[in-house]
Amino acid sequence: MAQRAEAFRSGRFYLPTIELTDTSTKFGNISPAFNNNYDVMINFNDSLELKTFINQHGFYDQNGGANSSFHAGSYLALFCSEAVLPGSDIQTAQVDGLRQGISQKYATFRRFPDIILTYYLQTDYYTNDVFNAWMEFMSPASDRQNNSYRRIKYPSTYKCDMEITAFSRDMKDEFSKLNKTSRFNNQLPSSITYKLQNAFPSSIVAAPLAYGKAELIKTSITFKYDQYFIDRTSRVGNIFSESREYERILGESAPRNDFESGRGGTRAGTDSQGRDFDDPEFGT
Repeated sequence: MAQRAEAFRSGRFYLPTIELTDTSTKFGNISPAFNNNYDVMINFNDSLELKTFINQHGFYDQNGGANSSFHAGSYLALFCSEAVLPGSDIQTAQVDGLRQGISQKYATFRRFPDIILTYYLQTDYYTNDVFNAWMEFMSPASDRQNNSYRRIKYPSTYKCDMEITAFSRDMKDEFSKLNKTSRFNNQLPSSITYKLQNAFPSSIVAAPLAYGKAELIKTSITFKYDQYFIDRTSRVGNIFSESREYERILGESAPRNDFESGRGGTRAGTDSQGRDFDDPEFGT
C-alpha cells in the first residue's frame, strides 16, 4: 500500500487555511506577517569621505553644518515608500546520463539579484540630492570643462552597508497598551533583518511629471551589493529570542565544538538552542 500524504499523516489539513489570516486568533506562533511594517537604513558612516561629500553637495544640512553628526541614511528611512526583502539565485549546471537518459542538475554559483527601493521626494528634493550626490561621488560628471577622461572612485570609498528590516506589530506589551504610548515602553517585536554588505546605487529611475491630479513624486533607486546575511528575532508573549553570531545564515562561522563557546546544547544549564538558563537575557 502506498504511503499516505504528509498532510494526512500529520493532521495539518484539520486547520483551515483561512484561519491563518485571521488576526484575532493565534495558534502558537502561527500568525501572518504584514508588508507595511519595515525600515530601511543606509549606513553612510562606513565611508566618511562619501558622507562629507553628500553633506557638502550643494544643499543645506538638516542639522545646519557640513561638520555636524547628521546621518543622511537615518533621515532617508522616513521616506522609503516601497522596499523589498532581497532574494538569491542558484546558478546550475547539468550532466546528462550516457545510457539511462536521466539528466542531473547541480548547483554552481550563488547570485544576489539587485534590489529596488522607492523613496518619496520632499519639497526641497532632498532625496534626489542624496542619491545624485552618491553617483556624482562615484563617477564625477559635474565639471563643466571638456575633459578627455573622468576618474572613477575606488569601490571601498563609495560602498556602504544597508539594513532592511521587516517587523511585526507587536510593539507594545499588554500593560503598555492600557497606558499612553511612548517610545520608553516599547518592546522588541518579531523581526527579520537583511544586512546587505557593500551596497551602492547603480540606477536612478526617471520620475515622471504631468499636469492633472496632484500626486506624490517618487524616485526608484536600483542597488547592487556583494552579499547579505540575516538576523532574526522572535517574540511569543513575554518570551523573546534573538539570533546569535554563529546562527546567522551568512556571517561568522560556527564554533568548532559546543564546549569551546560555552553554549553547548548538551551542557547542563542550557536549552536546546544553547542558551544559558541563568543568562539574564534568557526568557526576557
